Amino acid sequence: MQLYVVTWKFQSPEDQSFAADALIDYVESGQAESMPEGYERLAWVHTPQDGTGIVLCKAKSASVLYKVFGPWQKNFGMICDYKPALTTEEFINLSKDINSNNN
Repeated sequence: MQLYVVTWKFQSPEDQSFAADALIDYVESGQAESMPEGYERLAWVHTPQDGTGIVLCKAKSASVLYKVFGPWQKNFGMICDYKPALTTEEFINLSKDINSNNN
């Protein structure tokens, strides 16, 4: 699975407020632990002072990410950005390969 950094931003404070209420229900009902196949959340952090947040996750594909975040985008006006990422180990190995091929 590919590592992703997913960032989000709410379009308005009202959207953020409605989403916060839904998030409370989502977590307290246990739904947050029910992940679709091909998705693993590694970290989930919120920066409510500016209506943003970040999820570090692994996903089989971007379409799996859309299944996870699509309802939040549709219902709460979230703008999401999905970026594939590398772990430090992957980055170091890749950099070594690139450097050795350039010598």
